[in-house]
Amino acid sequence: MRRLFFIVICATYLGLTSTAFAGAWTQNKGGYYFKVGASYLNSTIDIDANGKQIQKANMGELRDLNYSTYLEYGLLDRLTLVSSVPYKQLKDTRTWRDLNEVITGTTLERRWGFGDMEMRLRWLLVNKPVVASIAVGGKIPLWYEEDPSTLVPLSSKKVDADVRILLGQSLYPAPIYVTGEAGYRIRGGDFSNEGFYALEVGITVDRFLFKGYLSGIRTFGTCNPVEEVELIGDQSVLKLSPGVIYRLTNWMELSVEMIRIAAGCNTSAGNTFLFGIAFKR
Repeated sequence: MRRLFFIVICATYLGLTSTAFAGAWTQNKGGYYFKVGASYLNSTIDIDANGKQIQKANMGELRDLNYSTYLEYGLLDRLTLVSSVPYKQLKDTRTWRDLNEVITGTTLERRWGFGDMEMRLRWLLVNKPVVASIAVGGKIPLWYEEDPSTLVPLSSKKVDADVRILLGQSLYPAPIYVTGEAGYRIRGGDFSNEGFYALEVGITVDRFLFKGYLSGIRTFGTCNPVEEVELIGDQSVLKLSPGVIYRLTNWMELSVEMIRIAAGCNTSAGNTFLFGIAFKR
């Protein structure tokens, strides 16, 4: 019991990234996968309500530096705990001009702290002929006191709940795997509910694993035109992410990934670069 309590505390306070995609497989009882990483996004472009890329208002520039960990822990052979909380450093810069397009000043806003905590349980339904799991969980805000007019909020400050079905298949003896998920998220407050999906394909070559990842979020609300694209409002997003993992030992690996926001509405555009080190048992 004390060991389980320690794992839950680690999952809560070390910070886990919600962008990680674990696949349909569960950990063996007592097994874990623990990843520490950092990501960086610098964006001057938004995607508006019509899906068109536009310059951020007032020559805006968004920087998102994100430190994170990712943990899976096997409570039972068929039941895995997954949790996430990113630590964010956000910066928004604006350049102001007069009617003659002469620069009159610059404003800078910074925010840093933990984002929304995610926790869920993944239950293995079947492992033949394909691996199928169901996961239930949600997002819990850490209740930061923030200026409601901030351009770089750390959290929606609303509780979300979601359920997802995950499928996976190893194509052994070929060193290839395929895994994907589809789910539904109930968002708190005035935000519209969302559907989401993901697909990942990977191939192993010696100590390297090369993978391609596609994920999307689709709001069930409307991407209405807004003067300022927000980080946490109703939005749809399509992401593409190539990556490579290098196995240092049987229990340690390094990873490099890039996430490109390829399409969507009412969201920031740009490329996120991720670097990580993972430990497993």
